[in-house]
Amino acid sequence: MPRAVAKTTGVIVRESHLQIDLRAQGFGRERLDLAPTPANIQYAARLRLEILAKIERGAFALADYFPDSPRAVKDAQSLTFKQLAGEWLRVKKPQVQHSTFHHYEQTLTSYHYNELMEMRLASLDYRALMKLLADFPSNGKTFNNVATVLRQVLEYGFKAKLLAEPLHDHVQMRRHQKPGPDPFPLHEVNQIILSMPAGQARNYFELAFFSGMRPSEQIAMQWSKVDLKAGKMLVDAARTRGEEKGTKTGNTRTVELTANALEALRRQKASSHRNAVYVFETEQGKPFGSTDIPLDAWWRPTVSALGLRYRDARQTRHTFATMCLMAGITPGWVAMQMGHSIEMFFRVYSRWIQGADQGAERRKLDAFIAGS
Repeated sequence: MPRAVAKTTGVIVRESHLQIDLRAQGFGRERLDLAPTPANIQYAARLRLEILAKIERGAFALADYFPDSPRAVKDAQSLTFKQLAGEWLRVKKPQVQHSTFHHYEQTLTSYHYNELMEMRLASLDYRALMKLLADFPSNGKTFNNVATVLRQVLEYGFKAKLLAEPLHDHVQMRRHQKPGPDPFPLHEVNQIILSMPAGQARNYFELAFFSGMRPSEQIAMQWSKVDLKAGKMLVDAARTRGEEKGTKTGNTRTVELTANALEALRRQKASSHRNAVYVFETEQGKPFGSTDIPLDAWWRPTVSALGLRYRDARQTRHTFATMCLMAGITPGWVAMQMGHSIEMFFRVYSRWIQGADQGAERRKLDAFIAGS
């Protein structure tokens, strides 16, 4: 170990770093990774005075100043929720998609967490948690969005032995009515497409309505994945917040192009730059960084100008699904086209599946029995 070369007012000066001496206060010699320059020594001395003042007030937590200290582990309960949340975010970052991580960050920095952030983990018990949850949004969906992140942070804290009890078990999600599909009738679909500016805008939304692609998949589609001759395309990527990734479900799929979707792609190909990589690009030849671009530029103005009841552009996907079902197409084929599991597809679109039958299945059974 390098020898101490000097000691100034509680600051131990070593050859490559500094230490603050807190042994008299019941702690230890805590390391500062600062070069032993006169300015750094003065800074360390001021920092020590600040720490001594906090110790005197009973407000000092070793982990706040020296999180890497081996003694800080024993002082885990003095960590704040903010420190715990920061550690959880670092752990989660390589595990989740960019958009998911962004949601975590936004949630934890929202006003819902203001009161919680500076709270010591030692003070965070069942009573404090219930009072906190009582102030969360009353709307079920919003509550769940905020509380889901809290539950994950608390679960990490318990498993990491930073929390004494499994508080995450007490964060219960609330039941809420999730809005179902709100598709456009076919005559409104045609109105919207024909009212779009001719060219890329019209091609984009005709493909959206008649392929069932997710908007994030559509802006990531490359010409190399489109086979106009075979009438198929490979969907294996999506783009959210400017970052390209796998599809929402993590699965790739081959989409059979309907006549309308194929015609939209042919028109788009004819008008695209010869070396275009992406099916839909900006005037600068770049892919759309976000699904908000076609939404703001084309969708909102067109729907508003037509005087139609506003629905977001995700309803193009629901419209495709319900059109298929009303046309009598088997749910399995539609689910495969859209990248849904069959269970998910039935859960979302059961109302249209039942409506599309119109007694056909019962008549099949009657005919079978009559012929036996």
